[in-house]
Amino acid sequence: MARTPTLLASYVESQAHDAVVRANDLLSPGLRRLVLASTDFHGATIEPCDVTAFRVARNAFRHYTPARVVDDALTIVVQRHDHPGPTPGHDLLERWVPGDAVKVCRWSSARAFTWALGGDRPVVLLGDATVISLALCMADRAAREGRELLTVLEVPGPDVAATQALLPDATVLPALEVPGAVVDAWLRANVEALRLLDTPVAYLAGNGPAIQRQRTLLRDVVGLDRRAVRTQPYWAEGKVGL
Repeated sequence: MARTPTLLASYVESQAHDAVVRANDLLSPGLRRLVLASTDFHGATIEPCDVTAFRVARNAFRHYTPARVVDDALTIVVQRHDHPGPTPGHDLLERWVPGDAVKVCRWSSARAFTWALGGDRPVVLLGDATVISLALCMADRAAREGRELLTVLEVPGPDVAATQALLPDATVLPALEVPGAVVDAWLRANVEALRLLDTPVAYLAGNGPAIQRQRTLLRDVVGLDRRAVRTQPYWAEGKVGL
């Protein structure tokens, strides 16, 4: 977890949106849906790949992908990793109850991981349970733009049904012990189907090492141009979790 100088962290938090917790629901053993309300959110928009943050310590933030904003409510779906290590962000979020006042940092996207604007190129999204909010945001945008969206997620077995309910058009598969192994196998089994897509843009998010393997498969096996593959690691084993 990257450290932020305290003065800078305090400044960032001073620019954050004042919000209250409207709902904090456990959807399945590993998934939680957080709804935050603020008058600041009226008229606000979320771009796919945008990221917000919450301050979890004097000099630390944890980052999350918003799913959607409707009227005055911002929704985020978060997942707790089951690998060893502290989870400062999730520990904070789990304590929140309706009515709690919270600070929501202003959201934006990384320069190299943004929605492909314009045109009607199909979009492929691959990831794990940490990618559910991103998948929801992309599904909303693709539907508005009339673009084909192919989403494949691997999630822990107890979370499959809840994920499928959130994303009925996605392929949701039970994860194995090795992060990314299920999506790796899906890619190898669907090479020809992916080659039939007309110049797709592929987004890989979630586990860092899995992203590296899947990027290689898309480029070397499927044949995608490297410029059509966009990546954003959210976590890696041995690192501080959410």
